[in-house]
Amino acid sequence: KVNGLECKDPKQVTADDFFFSGLQKPGNTSNPFGSKVTPVFATQLPGLNTLGISIVRIDYAPWGINPPHTHPRATEILTVLE
Repeated sequence: KVNGLECKDPKQVTADDFFFSGLQKPGNTSNPFGSKVTPVFATQLPGLNTLGISIVRIDYAPWGINPPHTHPRATEILTVLE
């Protein structure tokens, strides 16, 4: 186990280990921040295990914010689509 998850035999890895369909759904931004973070973890996308990366979708309402926060030992790259 690595990071609490079983490591797959490389011969058993499939394309599905690198695919997650949950990010196409908009998040509910009806909250005080006007934003919704939808994270994807290695439990949902096994191909992420041990890579040191993750994926999130953030939806914003007009004037919505992503509250200030930190990521110790990590960085973020954001792409705004609209």
